Amino acid sequence: MKLEENYLPETQRKQIYDWIYNNEYLDDDYNGKRCFAVTYKKEDLPDFLKFVIKGNYNVYNFVGFYTLKNGFIEPHIDTDLFDRVKEKYGKDFMIFLPETEVYYVDVCPNMKGGEIIVNGEEFKPKTNSSITLPKKTEHSVNAVLEQTKYRTTLVCEKYFILKKYLDKLSTPWYHKG
Repeated sequence: MKLEENYLPETQRKQIYDWIYNNEYLDDDYNGKRCFAVTYKKEDLPDFLKFVIKGNYNVYNFVGFYTLKNGFIEPHIDTDLFDRVKEKYGKDFMIFLPETEVYYVDVCPNMKGGEIIVNGEEFKPKTNSSITLPKKTEHSVNAVLEQTKYRTTLVCEKYFILKKYLDKLSTPWYHKG
């Protein structure tokens, strides 16, 4: 596992940055972040988000956020869409845990803290870098101790959902926080 640098063209990075900061669904999470989530079927993905299309996935759940302060995230496995689908459609909706891609849109070069911890290894985010976490990978994020500008991140949970269940999803499906 590695942090891939210089990940996207600068124009695409700026488009993602603007999309996050101007999103009408942004909300405070009371842990030092402003965030939103949106789910797309593969065929509904806007062009500027198609960089996530890799492998045999047909549903992409994005969590866009920027860190105001702290930004600590406890050890967890990404399950945002998994949880929302089970809540909306019931426990019989067949969905499995996703692969996760974390794209660092903008990071203060002097940031102290804010590292992602995966399997005991720390990765220091950099602007326009990405790391992909295999399914069922627990990870956490250290608190941001110091920064002079916000850390902006786009997380993408990648799912394969059988057609029988996929047809029940209407996308884009936005959600605050």
